[in-house]
Amino acid sequence: HALKTSVAVKNGIYLERWSCGLSVMLEKKLGCTLLAKLRAILLMEADFNHSNKEIFGSRMLDNVRKYGLMPEEIYSERGKVPDDGTLAKVIFNDVVRQTRLSAGVASVVAANCYDSVAHAIASLTCQAFGVPAEAVHSMLTAIEDMKYYLRTAYGDSKNFRGHKIAVKFQGLCQGNGAAPAGWAVISIVILGAHKKKGHGGHFVCPISRRTGHLSAILFVDDNDLIHVDMGKDQSADEAAYDLQRSIDSWGQLLMTSGGSLKPEKCFFY
Repeated sequence: HALKTSVAVKNGIYLERWSCGLSVMLEKKLGCTLLAKLRAILLMEADFNHSNKEIFGSRMLDNVRKYGLMPEEIYSERGKVPDDGTLAKVIFNDVVRQTRLSAGVASVVAANCYDSVAHAIASLTCQAFGVPAEAVHSMLTAIEDMKYYLRTAYGDSKNFRGHKIAVKFQGLCQGNGAAPAGWAVISIVILGAHKKKGHGGHFVCPISRRTGHLSAILFVDDNDLIHVDMGKDQSADEAAYDLQRSIDSWGQLLMTSGGSLKPEKCFFY
C-alpha cells in the first residue's frame, strides 16, 4: 500500500479509485435533519486519505513548527485548546477596560472554509511550506475529478455527482486528512497579509514601553478581529472606522483564497 501510494504521489498522479468519495450527512444539531443544517463529510479511500494526512497534516505542519512560522493568533494548533482563544479575548477586554481606550472586536466566520478553498491558492501555499509540487498535484487533481456518491437511510446511491469539463471541483473536502493543515497554512498567509496592513491590536506596556501587535484570535474558521491602539487616544468613531477597515481587509483576503464571510454569523461590539 505504501509503495503504490508513494509511486503515485511522487509522480503527481492519482489512482482512479481515489476519485470516488462517499458523502455522509451528519447532524450538526441533535435531532435537526434539515438539509441546510446537515454537514456533509466525505469518506475517502483509506490509503489516499492516510497519504494526505501524512504529507500535509504531519510533514507540512512539522515544517511550519520547525521554522517558527505558526502565528500566535492561531489557536487551532498542537498544545492549544479553544478555551485558550476565549481566555485571550477575555484578557483583551480586561486590558481595554483598564486603559479606558476605544476598542472593538468583530467576530467574523468563514463560510464552509474547507469547501471554498481555490486550488491555485492551495497549491501555491502548500508548496511554499515545503510540500513537493507532485504531491500537491496528486491530491488536488483527485479532488477535481471526484465522483460524489451519497449515503442516506435508504442506502448508498448508484449514481454520483461529477464535475463539468469546463469547471472542476475546488475545495479540500470535509473529511480529508489534509484539509485542517491546508486551511491552517492558508490562514497563516491571510494573517500575514492582514497584519502587514497594520490591522489589529497595538499594545504598549506601561512601564517597559515594550510594544506588541496581535491582529486576531483565530480558531479554524472562527475569527475574532480585535482593534485597539494604545499609542493613540482614539474616539469611538475612529475605532469603529478602523475596525470596519479590518473587517473589509479580512473579507477581501478570504475571497482571494476562494472563500467568503458568513454574514448571519458575523457580529461586532
